[in-house]
Amino acid sequence: MGACASGICSPASQASTAPKMPKVQECSIAGYDYPAQKNEEVASTVAPEEQPSREESPTAVSAISEHDSHVEEEPKVEEAPTTVAPPAPPKPAPTTPITLETLQGDWVNSMGAKIIVNGTQVSLNGLVMKAHPITLNEDGTVSSVGKIWQLNGWLEDERVEFKEAPSKEVMQHARSVIWTKASSERMEAWTEQMKGLGYAGSSSNPLNRGVEGCCPGTSDAHAKLVEDNEDKDKAELKLLNDLISKWRIDGVSQVPPRKVIPDFSNRGHTGLSVEHVHYLATSFKEKGFQKRKGNEGHDIPVLVCESSDSELGRKSIENWRSKLADEKGFAPKEHYERLFAKKELYTSLGNGHFNQALNLFFTESPSIYNDQKYTINNDRDLKEAVYQGVGSIVLKGEIPLRDRETISKLLNSKREFKWNVNSDGSLNITDAYEDTTTCKQFEAMSKVLDAVELNCLVRSELGVKDSHRIGQ
Repeated sequence: MGACASGICSPASQASTAPKMPKVQECSIAGYDYPAQKNEEVASTVAPEEQPSREESPTAVSAISEHDSHVEEEPKVEEAPTTVAPPAPPKPAPTTPITLETLQGDWVNSMGAKIIVNGTQVSLNGLVMKAHPITLNEDGTVSSVGKIWQLNGWLEDERVEFKEAPSKEVMQHARSVIWTKASSERMEAWTEQMKGLGYAGSSSNPLNRGVEGCCPGTSDAHAKLVEDNEDKDKAELKLLNDLISKWRIDGVSQVPPRKVIPDFSNRGHTGLSVEHVHYLATSFKEKGFQKRKGNEGHDIPVLVCESSDSELGRKSIENWRSKLADEKGFAPKEHYERLFAKKELYTSLGNGHFNQALNLFFTESPSIYNDQKYTINNDRDLKEAVYQGVGSIVLKGEIPLRDRETISKLLNSKREFKWNVNSDGSLNITDAYEDTTTCKQFEAMSKVLDAVELNCLVRSELGVKDSHRIGQ
């Protein structure tokens, strides 16, 4: 009994059954990052009263020492430091000319599209772009892919840079589209990218889907969500106000539509949508022409008083001639040739479809849908607009191309802000109020699409499903 009691009361027996220290793991929670502590460090943090005292219990110390002597220390293995090889430097851009032979084969572009070049024919995700073959310069080098991509030159790693623009004149500030030769490694990366964008499973084959615009690379994977921003709106309205005020001619002028053609900068240089022109003309015919009152009614045309001999005047004329040759739905070419023979004409930055719709009445042109002619009949307001024009803001011909493009873009993108012009031609767009009432999606989209896209939108709005124009 004494031995038993001695064993129970002995501090040495307590030391031999001391609890094991818990294993501490690393914590990687944000704000609480710390490495795992060694057991020795944890033991040193135990409260003093929990540690055995050497002065009070030498037996306990000897017991612990005797226990530790039987534990063999594991040899420490030093880990070799891992070295990451630096990435290989890119190959310098080639200096050889880019010819038709250079572009033959399979490519992947930076927008996520798979491209095949066969001769001058270009296929985008399996669709042959018949309207956009490769065009060559006189020396045999590549100039562009139709009117969508202008060649800019070589980049590092044998990549080819194109500019997303309809012509060389406006490609400087356009977005870059990079072509990279398709290899097995790059195609694997491309496939993973397409899966991440949702082009997998039933969506992996874009040619088997009937929704227009769903092919990879056509819905713009680089597009970003644009949020409403009052400060941004105010800044853009101020910019529009400042540019118009800087270049405007004093007063408000009534310019007959027969003297107006689209400016070279209008709608991203794609010109006008012939179907939207007829949509407006049909509305004038069926509903009557609505004159502008205050800041209600049709938009105020913004025109440039241009010389037919100036650089931008000539470009506007040639651009419109080309459009008339491709599209037979506008007023006859002879109508405009009489204007081109004169020294002065007007080009439209805003409300261009409006003026060309009035020209259909002036020439009594037929509708592209039912061959019925557009006639004024007894509509006095329409007759005045056709022969005399409506109040317009006229800008000086010296206005540069960049300012024209900015004004044209802002006039469309800020369509919800209602502003008016004073009798002397002055204006203060910065005080324009925003119309937040419900607007048809068709009206909102018609302000920002290019001519080809707008043609499709109008057909959708009118429910046109059987027309020779589908696909144009």
